[in-house]
Amino acid sequence: MTNPDNEKLVNYLVVLDKPGRQFITEDDTRWGGLIQPAPSENPDKTGDGLRIVLFGSWEYGYLVLETLKGYERRFPGKLNLVGLVTDNPLNPDARISLKKRVWNFFDQPYRVFNETFTLESALSHGIPVYTGEVKVESFYRIMEQWNPDAIFVCVFGQIISLRIINLPPYGIYNFHPSDLTKNQGAGPAPYEDLAARNAETNIWSVHHVSEEVDCGHVVGQSPPVNVRNTKGILPGDPLIVYHKLAEVLTPLTFFLIEELSRRFEMNKPGPIDHLDFSNLISNEVKQRLMQPVVNDAPSEMLTLPDKSFFT
Repeated sequence: MTNPDNEKLVNYLVVLDKPGRQFITEDDTRWGGLIQPAPSENPDKTGDGLRIVLFGSWEYGYLVLETLKGYERRFPGKLNLVGLVTDNPLNPDARISLKKRVWNFFDQPYRVFNETFTLESALSHGIPVYTGEVKVESFYRIMEQWNPDAIFVCVFGQIISLRIINLPPYGIYNFHPSDLTKNQGAGPAPYEDLAARNAETNIWSVHHVSEEVDCGHVVGQSPPVNVRNTKGILPGDPLIVYHKLAEVLTPLTFFLIEELSRRFEMNKPGPIDHLDFSNLISNEVKQRLMQPVVNDAPSEMLTLPDKSFFT
């Protein structure tokens, strides 16, 4: 069983890493809490533009976080990342379906590494991080203070309530690695669906969030991603496939931000109904996505954003 002291250790070390950080917990949450960055972290953050909160964790959530940060640095005043809400895989009381989701593949040292790395990435950018329950009054107050215009979700283990879903005027969007329009791969195990169908490619769905898991309206989908290796075989380790699928997350995130920013600048609130990602993503990127899987073991490196989107 996970040692709850691991959570306390990570919070303690993260807070101590930078003078001025604060860890705040409330009585109504059974795990986690709010970590505030030090006032000196990212003092150049403008506070202007489309306000976005990210609910995300693991490699995919980290990649979306880094893409949002890259966009904010490249286009100051267009995007304001105001908060990160993340899984807490270190506390056995955390209701995040730990044994049914991707965390089940990792040992405790990796979980400590991943959470610490993600927390540091956000805090060093001046972004507060919440690691606790999301259906409690103290968190609702935090969200009201963050006041997001839009919410992005990518690998998050708690059900998000209607109170949060209805909060952002420009919508709440989840990135899920399967074709939800064909009822493929919904839920925590998209790899098992790929294997059952003996699939050669996979696509991502970007969809509105609802209280039912992966059931919201699909806004758009990625171009196909090759999930076979150089021998034409689907790798037997899901983590190898998941790492390959990460390659398309930066383009999806980038173009979703672009459309939301355009609507925000025109003062046209409301969720996006349709976005043609395949038309927006270049042929060069599409060709790269169709290259075979080259790893023969799970990568120990986190995927980083494609820098070409920010130059």
